[in-house]
Amino acid sequence: MMTASRGLRLTQHQAHGTSLFAVGSTGLFGALAYGIKSGEEGEDDDIANNSTDTKMPQQQGLVELDIALALTATAMVTARFGAIASSKMSERSLKRALGAFMLVIAPLVPGKKYLDDWLEGNGKASTDKQVQTQIDNSVAHQPSNLERLLPASFIGTFSGFLSGMFGVGGGAIVVPSLVLSTDMSHHAALGTSLCAMVLPAMVGVLTHANKGNVAWRVAPSLALGSAVGAYIGGKEIGLHLEEDVLRGGFGVLMLVLGARTWRTAR
Repeated sequence: MMTASRGLRLTQHQAHGTSLFAVGSTGLFGALAYGIKSGEEGEDDDIANNSTDTKMPQQQGLVELDIALALTATAMVTARFGAIASSKMSERSLKRALGAFMLVIAPLVPGKKYLDDWLEGNGKASTDKQVQTQIDNSVAHQPSNLERLLPASFIGTFSGFLSGMFGVGGGAIVVPSLVLSTDMSHHAALGTSLCAMVLPAMVGVLTHANKGNVAWRVAPSLALGSAVGAYIGGKEIGLHLEEDVLRGGFGVLMLVLGARTWRTAR
């Protein structure tokens, strides 16, 4: 949306505010495509998914609702402050900041796997040994609710502010944070972040709308198209792609959009 603002004859501030309207519908229908993870999908499924993080997930709910709610609770508060900060920046500064942010994010997710291998000092460890280590760790220590939700709350604090400022959703902020700071698979991080972005996006929309930075002539059609694309993309494509493909695609997309946004800043 931010890169298409010229074709739609929107200012950079309007592009950021209007894009949040589409972010909300994208989050809602994208989360429905990935499915809500129920409590009955127990620890064995989590261990199996984590131990094969380069393979496609089993057909089950992937959205971790408690983590999504923890992200939402803090992001709803900070999204408003991000939108206010955005309105006080010049269009050139706002565009350059968004481009720089995307360029920084681009290598992090695809590079996490190689960083983990380097830190372990043994990137060629056998799959059986990795699985056994994860099983042993899971048996030895099951994280409490506080240990699970507190990091998500911190991530929500920063992601809400950046979402309100730049008009972007969880794909650019929450997904890298969850993948880098937890043992969630990329598929689960995608689904959870989609769910978490809905309410913060609406808070950002209201704040931008009060400042006249939402183009209502394009917002409804943009939201409708985003909803259809998010559901089909998640259900028919995202769930059937391997982890490495998703990570690589994410990195390339952020790199291309970041470079273009930075280059076109005036």
